[in-house]
Amino acid sequence: MEQSKKSAITRQKILDAAEEAFAECGLAAARVDAIAKEAGVNKQMIYAHFGSKEGLYQQVLQMVYARIAENEKILQESEFTGIETIRKIVMDYFDFHLKDQNFVRLILWENLNYGAYIEQVDTKLFAGVERLLEEGIQKGVLRKDLDVRQTAMSLNLFCFSAFSNVHTLSKLEHQDFSAEAEIKKRAEHIADVLTSYVTDERSNEGC
Repeated sequence: MEQSKKSAITRQKILDAAEEAFAECGLAAARVDAIAKEAGVNKQMIYAHFGSKEGLYQQVLQMVYARIAENEKILQESEFTGIETIRKIVMDYFDFHLKDQNFVRLILWENLNYGAYIEQVDTKLFAGVERLLEEGIQKGVLRKDLDVRQTAMSLNLFCFSAFSNVHTLSKLEHQDFSAEAEIKKRAEHIADVLTSYVTDERSNEGC
């Protein structure tokens, strides 16, 4: 095997092991020794590839954001075909979080770090959604006074919170909100709320 390919495989093994460790324990509690053991490499190999635990953590953040960037890329290349486009965006976000639950956990940890390392991540988080919303306004389907930026953030955060709070809500309400039927119900509700909002023309006139 060529040295460059071997190095790339080793690097990916480290990143995969580190993603699990950081998602489980956060940056502070994750141990380089444990990551090295899980990846099947010498600890010094981690420092050779990433410089430090913090450098490794930043690369893990970049990796997981690259996955959601792929979803945004699909949205950027999509066409706004009607109000059902908004519903599809919501369903796509839910599908992403269902398949990639480490993403939510890592972002929750990074928020506890006050976003200390996220600035190094290169991503356009809302680019695809914003473009579709703007196209919907131009086509006269969405309300013309819609705040595109705020709506894109709401689309993202409503879906994110359905997963970030699922365990606490399940305990407090004595109901398993992580069950497939409950997740589907939540997704449909958020889609209903948002499709209603983006088409409800608000009057700027006084009472």
